[in-house]
Formats: sequence, C-alpha cells, structure tokens
Amino acid sequence: MNRVKELREQQNVKQVDLAAALNISQATLSNWERGVHDPDNESLGHLARFFRCSIDYLLGNTEVRHVADLSELEQYQPYFRMMEKAHDLGIAPGDLQTAIDFFVEAKERDENLGK
Repeated sequence: MNRVKELREQQNVKQVDLAAALNISQATLSNWERGVHDPDNESLGHLARFFRCSIDYLLGNTEVRHVADLSELEQYQPYFRMMEKAHDLGIAPGDLQTAIDFFVEAKERDENLGK
C-alpha cells in the first residue's frame, strides 16, 4: 500500500496520527505502507474517506485520485452514517436491509391506504 504512505506524506500527516484517526495501531499502518499486509475492505473505505480519494486509487487500479464529483455522493451521506451506526451496534448488513425493506413497504402501504 505505497499510496497510503504517499498520500499521508503529501498531507504531512504523521503515521501515529493517521493510525489514531483510523482507530488502528501504528504497527498495522506501517505494515500496510510497507506492503506486509493489505487493509480490509472496511479500512479501505476509511482510508478513502480520510484522503478523499477513491478506493481504486488506493489500490493502484487507477491514476485518477479524486472522484469526479463528490457532490453526487453527498445525497448518500445519511445512508453511509446509518450503515456505520448499524455496524457500530453490531447489526449485520442483511438485517439492516430487511428493516429498511420493511419500513419502505409499510410507508407504501400507508400511502396507498390514504388514497
């Protein structure tokens, strides 16, 4: 993960500070930067948000660092926050989707009854 080190150094962020921001150990971050281990998918998402770049850029799949229009993603921020909160509470993604489907169906039913 040489791009992590590259981005961190470009932004003058110390390894210890980035590790703290990501809630990981400095040794873990060091291992990513040296290519000893790769971050898991969740950590890749945290890194991409921290550095405001795409996961593809972090992985070296593209040379385009920034998402073309981050304003498109702004509309999804409530959903991202909800998913993060569900994760923090130990709610599995499938269970969260089941709950969302239930509420959407209930809302549609209520709207149809009101007509």
